[in-house]
Amino acid sequence: MKMKQTLVRTGVFMVFFLLGLVAVHGQGQKISGTITDDLGETLPGATVKIKGKSLGTITDANGNFSMNADPEDILTISFVGYRPIEVKVGQQSLINVSLELDVTALSEVVVVGYGTTKKSDLISSVASVKPEEMMKIPSTDIGEMLRGKAPGLLITVGNAEPGSSSNFQLRGQRSLQGGNSPIVIADGVIIGSINDVNPNDIASMEILKDAAAQAIYGARAANGVILITTKRGKSGETKLNYNGFYGIQTVQRNFDIYNGEEFAALKREAYRADNPNIALEDINDALIFTPTELEVLQSGEFINWEDELLELASTQQHNLSISSGTQNSQIYSSINLMNQQGVVPGTDFTKVTVRVNADQRINDWLALGVNTSWQVSQKNNPGTGGTLQRTITTSPLGKIYDEEGNLNINPTGVQESFNPLLDLAEVSNLNADRNDIMNLFLDITPFRGFKYRISASRRSWNSKTTNYSTASSLGGRTNGGGQGSIRFRDNTNWMLENIFSYDFQLSGGHNFGITAVQSLNENSYRSFTNTATAVPNDLLGIYGLAAAETNVPVIGGSDWQISSLVARLQYDYAGKYYLTASVRRDGSSKFGANNKWATFPAVAVGWNVHRESFLNQVSAISNLKLRASYGSVGNEGISEYGSQAIADQRDYVVNGQKVSGYVPGGRLANPNLRWETSTTLNAAVDFGLFTNLITGTAEFYNTSTTDLLVDRSLPASIGYPNYFDNIGEIQNRGIELSLNATVVEKKDLVINAGFMFTRNRNEIISLYGVDEDGDGVEDDDVANRWFIGRPISVFYLYKALGIYQYGEDIANTNRPLAQPGDLILYDRDPTDGPLNDDDRVITEQGPEWFGSFNYSMNYKNVDFSFSLYTVQGVVRYNNYLSGYSEGGSLRGIFNGIKQDYWTPENPTADWPRPSEANDRQFIFTKSLQDASYLRLQNVTLGYSLPSSVLSKINFSKIRVYVTGQNLFTQTAYQSYSPERNPNDYPEQVTLIGGIQIGF
Repeated sequence: MKMKQTLVRTGVFMVFFLLGLVAVHGQGQKISGTITDDLGETLPGATVKIKGKSLGTITDANGNFSMNADPEDILTISFVGYRPIEVKVGQQSLINVSLELDVTALSEVVVVGYGTTKKSDLISSVASVKPEEMMKIPSTDIGEMLRGKAPGLLITVGNAEPGSSSNFQLRGQRSLQGGNSPIVIADGVIIGSINDVNPNDIASMEILKDAAAQAIYGARAANGVILITTKRGKSGETKLNYNGFYGIQTVQRNFDIYNGEEFAALKREAYRADNPNIALEDINDALIFTPTELEVLQSGEFINWEDELLELASTQQHNLSISSGTQNSQIYSSINLMNQQGVVPGTDFTKVTVRVNADQRINDWLALGVNTSWQVSQKNNPGTGGTLQRTITTSPLGKIYDEEGNLNINPTGVQESFNPLLDLAEVSNLNADRNDIMNLFLDITPFRGFKYRISASRRSWNSKTTNYSTASSLGGRTNGGGQGSIRFRDNTNWMLENIFSYDFQLSGGHNFGITAVQSLNENSYRSFTNTATAVPNDLLGIYGLAAAETNVPVIGGSDWQISSLVARLQYDYAGKYYLTASVRRDGSSKFGANNKWATFPAVAVGWNVHRESFLNQVSAISNLKLRASYGSVGNEGISEYGSQAIADQRDYVVNGQKVSGYVPGGRLANPNLRWETSTTLNAAVDFGLFTNLITGTAEFYNTSTTDLLVDRSLPASIGYPNYFDNIGEIQNRGIELSLNATVVEKKDLVINAGFMFTRNRNEIISLYGVDEDGDGVEDDDVANRWFIGRPISVFYLYKALGIYQYGEDIANTNRPLAQPGDLILYDRDPTDGPLNDDDRVITEQGPEWFGSFNYSMNYKNVDFSFSLYTVQGVVRYNNYLSGYSEGGSLRGIFNGIKQDYWTPENPTADWPRPSEANDRQFIFTKSLQDASYLRLQNVTLGYSLPSSVLSKINFSKIRVYVTGQNLFTQTAYQSYSPERNPNDYPEQVTLIGGIQIGF
């Protein structure tokens, strides 16, 4: 309460001060001087204040200042990135001061494209994520560690199975078919997945969000850029660190399925609905249930298939790193072991990552370095989608095993219903990956300010996948024997870059930075797959494919290249006024012969308002920056030969011999195919109050994406069904807010809190530019559910309003043949007769907004933190609420997610009446569900040994902690996760214990 009152009083004071408080300078002697850095360079914009008074000034363009002060006054002199210094005036009239670099402030350096800049000088939209904040969420997926850490970055579950990666979307969906994922760059090398990097190796992570930040990466930057810089060795110190954790995982289900008695009631009601002349009490169960079902129904020994399938699973990670160096040589190395067992038996993931980063200075002007990473992983997943679905849909009225202890194929006696446990023992699917990254660079600095770097990198990814289903598996029983496949994939990416940079200053406080880059990038992909069916026996498993009745080999490959030229100019005056302009020209082999090259320019301006003299005496404002940017970036998210025609192989028998030929394939050439381009206007304000106890950013953006890449249909007379083309325009507008506050800052207690908020509006502005119906409005593409003025992702379905009851005038509705218990559907125009296509309703998928709240507290040696994450305004289609095979159609054949369905005795229900013979018409309209959610994402409690104890045992750090992840999720969406379908691998709830040790 006291803290709140203090903040209120301070805020009131600030308001009145800004409204017109005029500071009157006391009489004193005139003093002047010059402020320089430790190299003797002047510091324009440095602050000179009288301690304890609201009087002060800033240095001019030459680092000079002049003011009045009394002999007993003490001057406090400061500049961003340097240690402040205090000087007593006394009888001095000339005071020259040299400031030293502040190592702590240097940690606020932000990595941007092909360089770094101080956070105070940053004028483009870049979100920095501190590694220590990420590491509070121990996880095998960096995406989960990033949730809620960067405004504008929406992270969703890609696949929750062991070793999976999250999906990323930055500032909305910008492309119809050209891809929407940001590119990830680690130490200057484009990598395949963010999880190709060991999170313990990350020194800094930046998300480039606006065109001014992205444009220097031009090609493929339209959906954003995630920059990762890994750790390096430091001179004069040797450090050994261990970070490890072990955890237990389970699942949290947000739905119920029918138990034995409830499922029996559903089957009886479905039968009664189709036989209206039979009363419920007169139904003969022998006509409805199989003998097995009747036996189990009488014994009451019902099966809970989830309990039989899902189990507690372990997750663990161990990381060891060594950092050392001399004045000329530094090295950082680490090894990371990760193992995650799945909650579904037979699923697991193991990964080992080794990194070595080294730097060697040859002399004053020549240095070289290397960044290397080797990663091997192995994943087991015997195809769990069908297994999980059968766990939901298989009746509890069954027997798992037969009298001999073998798994029953049809545990309920229903031929369509198979044992969920069957394939777990009969199917194997092993994926082994190798991922190597090698980056070599040479730095030449012939004179101060100028630097030339030549950088060469190679990323190699190799994968081997073996899949085998025995003759006893479901697939083997269908195809009459064992079946399997083996697949090899190899991908190699080469990059060569020449990077020139020159930073210099002119008199008067003019600072310049020039960057030029020439880049060549080439990618090569090769694959081989052999699929076999009817393997005569299972003795050799995957190694028995050679004996199969049928073997079908498939060989594939592709190559593509990008060539780029980049130029950037950065300018600032006196640390107050900033201008950045860049241009990048890219050429890609993916596009048509007439449009392989494209140019992507950008410009940004910034103003550090708090360094102006009129705010110099406002002590409450420690930072105030206005910035804006405008520019374009490109997207090449199509296949390697997307602009060219495709031919398909056809095999013929001529004179008893096989002869291969080629016929027109699925796509026609388009030599005019060009880059998809996103142009963004970005405006923002950054602020800091009360010596940055409160900091925040408010940001607005408007992105227009044109020349959208779309696979268009062609008339049958052309001979090719499709071709890639550029069409239309999409707009994304949004706001991003972030606020962080140091609520309490005392010797033994520090409390920090912050929140982030993102809202994006996605809208299709134009498609094909066609008005075939002549109504003066551009036509929608109803087949693809693309509507002008609406977001890209929408549903276009009839809308259920309720359920018809006995006594209603159903004959005069838009569904005159409906019966009591059927769905009432929305009618756009009740006067136009029965239901038609125009009565369908557009429902936006969202989200409308998402955000997070983060809290941390440090009391002496105890640390506590938690984070809340929410996504609101999301609508998902849940086929388990209506699909036949998913048990949602209420036919009593399959079990499913339990609903309150209509019966004559239960007329107030919100689900239609069951029917054994057919799905209730339009039951699919009930599949749309609100998938908004609020999640307690992470809770962590840790304890660090005090320094007095550590010094005695020669340790630099020992910290133990416990962490809970996804402990609670509030949502209306009926699944294991609000972001995934019920048959998808369940998202886990995790409890972890860990230790961090430093030597």
